[in-house]
Amino acid sequence: MPTLSLFDMQLDLEESAAHLESLSRVFTGHALYLKASQSSTHREDSSLVEGRVGGLALSIKDLKSAALKIAKII
Repeated sequence: MPTLSLFDMQLDLEESAAHLESLSRVFTGHALYLKASQSSTHREDSSLVEGRVGGLALSIKDLKSAALKIAKII
């Protein structure tokens, strides 16, 4: 199995963060749609989705932080 360089790791972390940001935008839009729904079930689901978006935000922050730390090393 090939070994990744620190630079490759940094790029992978940044790419993963970008993908999660995109996913977060999609989920945020979906939560807004659910919240606007007339169904109480959909409004409850919107709260669950918003919670997941919050979790994604923390993961994105962690990935970006790790990438930045690697960038300072190389």
